[in-house]
Amino acid sequence: MTASVLIADDHDLARAGLAAMIGREKDFRIVSEASDGAAAVAACRVHAPDLAILDIRMPELDGLAATREIRASSPTTRILIVSMHDSLDYLESAIEAGASGYVLKDASREDILATMRRVLHGEAFFNADLVARLLRRASFRSIPEKTGIDRLTVREREVLIKIAEGLTNKEIARRLAIAPGTVKIHIERIIAKLGVADRTQAAVLAVRSGLLPVSSQ
Repeated sequence: MTASVLIADDHDLARAGLAAMIGREKDFRIVSEASDGAAAVAACRVHAPDLAILDIRMPELDGLAATREIRASSPTTRILIVSMHDSLDYLESAIEAGASGYVLKDASREDILATMRRVLHGEAFFNADLVARLLRRASFRSIPEKTGIDRLTVREREVLIKIAEGLTNKEIARRLAIAPGTVKIHIERIIAKLGVADRTQAAVLAVRSGLLPVSSQ
Protein backbone atom coordinates (compact mmCIF):
# COMPACT_ATOMS: atom_id res chain seq x y z
CA MET A 1 0.00 0.00 0.00
CA THR A 2 1.32 3.44 -0.94
CA ALA A 3 1.32 6.10 1.79
CA SER A 4 0.48 9.70 0.89
CA VAL A 5 2.99 12.27 2.14
CA LEU A 6 3.03 16.05 2.58
CA ILE A 7 6.35 17.89 2.93
CA ALA A 8 6.55 21.33 4.53
CA ASP A 9 9.80 23.29 4.76
CA ASP A 10 10.46 26.96 4.07
CA HIS A 11 13.87 26.18 2.58
CA ASP A 12 13.39 25.23 -1.07
CA LEU A 13 16.58 23.18 -1.21
CA ALA A 14 15.74 21.15 1.91
CA ARG A 15 12.19 20.53 0.68
CA ALA A 16 13.42 19.49 -2.76
CA GLY A 17 15.96 17.16 -1.19
CA LEU A 18 13.31 15.41 0.90
CA ALA A 19 10.98 15.19 -2.11
CA ALA A 20 13.70 13.65 -4.27
CA MET A 21 14.60 11.11 -1.59
CA ILE A 22 10.99 10.12 -0.86
CA GLY A 23 9.96 10.16 -4.52
CA ARG A 24 12.30 7.26 -5.27
CA GLU A 25 10.51 4.98 -2.81
CA LYS A 26 7.64 2.88 -4.17
CA ASP A 27 5.70 2.86 -0.90
CA PHE A 28 5.41 6.67 -0.70
CA ARG A 29 3.49 9.17 -2.84
CA ILE A 30 3.97 12.91 -2.37
CA VAL A 31 0.59 14.64 -2.60
CA SER A 32 1.57 18.18 -1.62
CA GLU A 33 4.45 20.48 -0.68
CA ALA A 34 4.28 23.64 1.43
CA SER A 35 6.69 26.44 2.31
CA ASP A 36 5.11 27.47 5.61
CA GLY A 37 3.05 26.05 8.45
CA ALA A 38 -0.24 27.68 7.48
CA ALA A 39 -0.03 26.26 3.96
CA ALA A 40 0.77 22.84 5.43
CA VAL A 41 -2.36 22.94 7.59
CA ALA A 42 -4.49 23.99 4.62
CA ALA A 43 -3.02 21.23 2.44
CA CYS A 44 -3.72 18.63 5.11
CA ARG A 45 -7.36 19.69 5.21
CA VAL A 46 -7.58 19.08 1.45
CA HIS A 47 -5.46 15.96 1.04
CA ALA A 48 -5.59 14.33 4.51
CA PRO A 49 -2.18 12.71 3.89
CA ASP A 50 -1.10 9.64 5.78
CA LEU A 51 2.07 11.44 6.85
CA ALA A 52 3.02 15.11 7.15
CA ILE A 53 6.73 15.92 7.38
CA LEU A 54 7.14 19.34 8.97
CA ASP A 55 10.18 21.50 9.54
CA ILE A 56 10.08 22.80 13.11
CA ARG A 57 10.99 26.38 12.15
CA MET A 58 8.70 27.88 9.50
CA PRO A 59 6.98 31.25 8.89
CA GLU A 60 3.26 31.86 9.45
CA LEU A 61 2.98 28.83 11.73
CA ASP A 62 5.98 26.93 13.04
CA GLY A 63 6.04 23.14 12.95
CA LEU A 64 4.74 22.81 16.50
CA ALA A 65 1.71 25.07 15.98
CA ALA A 66 1.04 23.39 12.64
CA THR A 67 1.20 19.99 14.34
CA ARG A 68 -1.50 20.99 16.81
CA GLU A 69 -3.77 22.33 14.07
CA ILE A 70 -3.26 19.31 11.81
CA ARG A 71 -3.99 16.93 14.69
CA ALA A 72 -7.28 18.78 15.22
CA SER A 73 -8.34 19.10 11.57
CA SER A 74 -6.86 15.91 10.09
CA PRO A 75 -6.59 13.44 13.00
CA THR A 76 -5.66 10.48 10.80
CA THR A 77 -2.52 12.25 9.58
CA ARG A 78 0.63 11.22 11.42
CA ILE A 79 3.27 13.90 11.84
CA LEU A 80 7.04 13.66 11.63
CA ILE A 81 9.02 16.71 12.74
CA VAL A 82 12.39 17.32 11.10
CA SER A 83 14.77 19.76 12.71
CA MET A 84 18.37 20.88 12.75
CA HIS A 85 18.02 21.51 16.50
CA ASP A 86 18.88 18.75 19.00
CA SER A 87 16.88 20.60 21.63
CA LEU A 88 15.12 18.84 24.50
CA ASP A 89 12.61 21.70 24.70
CA TYR A 90 11.73 21.30 21.03
CA LEU A 91 11.46 17.53 21.42
CA GLU A 92 9.21 17.77 24.47
CA SER A 93 7.04 20.38 22.75
CA ALA A 94 6.77 18.16 19.67
CA ILE A 95 5.66 15.22 21.80
CA GLU A 96 3.11 17.37 23.64
CA ALA A 97 1.79 18.78 20.35
CA GLY A 98 1.07 15.26 19.11
CA ALA A 99 3.92 14.56 16.71
CA SER A 100 4.63 10.88 16.12
CA GLY A 101 8.31 11.35 15.35
CA TYR A 102 11.24 13.75 15.59
CA VAL A 103 14.40 13.36 13.53
CA LEU A 104 17.38 15.60 12.95
CA LYS A 105 18.09 16.91 9.47
CA ASP A 106 21.57 15.43 9.53
CA ALA A 107 20.16 11.90 9.95
CA SER A 108 21.02 9.45 7.20
CA ARG A 109 18.66 8.74 4.31
CA GLU A 110 18.13 5.24 5.70
CA ASP A 111 17.26 6.55 9.16
CA ILE A 112 14.77 9.09 7.83
CA LEU A 113 13.01 6.54 5.62
CA ALA A 114 12.98 3.96 8.42
CA THR A 115 11.48 6.54 10.81
CA MET A 116 8.79 7.42 8.27
CA ARG A 117 7.82 3.77 7.95
CA ARG A 118 7.79 3.19 11.71
CA VAL A 119 5.59 6.23 12.25
CA LEU A 120 3.19 5.09 9.52
CA HIS A 121 2.97 1.67 11.17
CA GLY A 122 1.84 3.29 14.40
CA GLU A 123 5.14 3.26 16.30
CA ALA A 124 6.02 6.73 17.53
CA PHE A 125 9.73 7.18 17.00
CA PHE A 126 12.00 9.96 18.15
CA ASN A 127 15.74 10.51 18.00
CA ALA A 128 17.01 7.96 20.52
CA ASP A 129 19.73 10.12 22.07
CA LEU A 130 17.34 13.03 22.56
CA VAL A 131 14.68 10.80 24.13
CA ALA A 132 17.23 9.34 26.56
CA ARG A 133 18.26 12.84 27.61
CA LEU A 134 14.62 13.92 27.89
CA LEU A 135 13.78 10.96 30.13
CA ARG A 136 16.75 11.76 32.36
CA ARG A 137 15.59 15.36 32.64
CA ALA A 138 12.02 14.25 33.35
CA SER A 139 13.21 12.05 36.22
CA PHE A 140 14.33 15.14 38.15
CA ARG A 141 11.05 17.02 37.81
CA SER A 142 8.31 17.04 40.40
CA ILE A 143 5.90 14.12 40.23
CA PRO A 144 2.40 15.09 39.04
CA GLU A 145 -0.32 14.55 41.63
CA LYS A 146 -2.57 12.56 39.28
CA THR A 147 -0.97 10.62 36.46
CA GLY A 148 -3.33 7.70 35.90
CA ILE A 149 -0.54 5.24 36.73
CA ASP A 150 -2.63 3.83 39.57
CA ARG A 151 -5.28 2.78 37.03
CA LEU A 152 -2.90 0.42 35.24
CA THR A 153 -2.90 -3.31 35.81
CA VAL A 154 0.29 -5.09 36.87
CA ARG A 155 0.89 -6.26 33.31
CA GLU A 156 0.25 -2.79 31.90
CA ARG A 157 2.83 -1.36 34.30
CA GLU A 158 5.33 -3.97 33.14
CA VAL A 159 4.70 -3.00 29.53
CA LEU A 160 4.97 0.71 30.35
CA ILE A 161 8.33 0.19 32.06
CA LYS A 162 9.62 -1.59 28.96
CA ILE A 163 8.35 1.26 26.77
CA ALA A 164 10.21 3.76 28.95
CA GLU A 165 13.33 1.62 28.64
CA GLY A 166 13.12 2.13 24.87
CA LEU A 167 12.05 -1.35 23.78
CA THR A 168 10.03 -1.96 20.62
CA ASN A 169 6.79 -3.97 20.62
CA LYS A 170 8.61 -7.10 19.44
CA GLU A 171 11.28 -6.70 22.12
CA ILE A 172 8.65 -6.21 24.82
CA ALA A 173 6.85 -9.32 23.61
CA ARG A 174 10.04 -11.38 23.90
CA ARG A 175 10.93 -10.01 27.34
CA LEU A 176 7.46 -10.63 28.78
CA ALA A 177 6.80 -13.85 26.82
CA ILE A 178 3.58 -12.57 25.28
CA ALA A 179 2.41 -12.08 21.69
CA PRO A 180 3.24 -8.81 19.86
CA GLY A 181 -0.47 -8.32 19.26
CA THR A 182 -1.07 -8.50 23.00
CA VAL A 183 1.63 -5.87 23.56
CA LYS A 184 -0.14 -3.58 21.09
CA ILE A 185 -3.43 -3.99 22.96
CA HIS A 186 -1.75 -3.23 26.28
CA ILE A 187 -0.14 -0.10 24.84
CA GLU A 188 -3.47 1.14 23.48
CA ARG A 189 -5.03 0.67 26.92
CA ILE A 190 -2.09 2.35 28.66
CA ILE A 191 -2.34 5.39 26.38
CA ALA A 192 -6.09 5.62 26.98
CA LYS A 193 -5.80 5.29 30.77
CA LEU A 194 -2.98 7.83 31.03
CA GLY A 195 -4.72 10.28 28.71
CA VAL A 196 -1.62 10.75 26.55
CA ALA A 197 -1.22 10.87 22.77
CA ASP A 198 1.37 8.16 22.22
CA ARG A 199 3.91 5.80 23.76
CA THR A 200 6.60 8.46 24.09
CA GLN A 201 4.34 10.70 26.18
CA ALA A 202 3.52 7.61 28.26
CA ALA A 203 7.24 6.93 28.77
CA VAL A 204 7.89 10.50 29.92
CA LEU A 205 4.99 10.27 32.35
CA ALA A 206 6.26 6.93 33.69
CA VAL A 207 9.67 8.43 34.46
CA ARG A 208 8.20 11.58 36.06
CA SER A 209 5.97 9.37 38.20
CA GLY A 210 8.92 7.39 39.56
CA LEU A 211 7.76 4.13 37.99
CA LEU A 212 11.22 3.17 36.74
CA PRO A 213 13.95 2.00 39.11
CA VAL A 214 16.79 4.49 39.47
CA SER A 215 19.14 2.08 37.67
CA SER A 216 16.90 2.25 34.56
CA GLN A 217 16.95 6.04 34.23
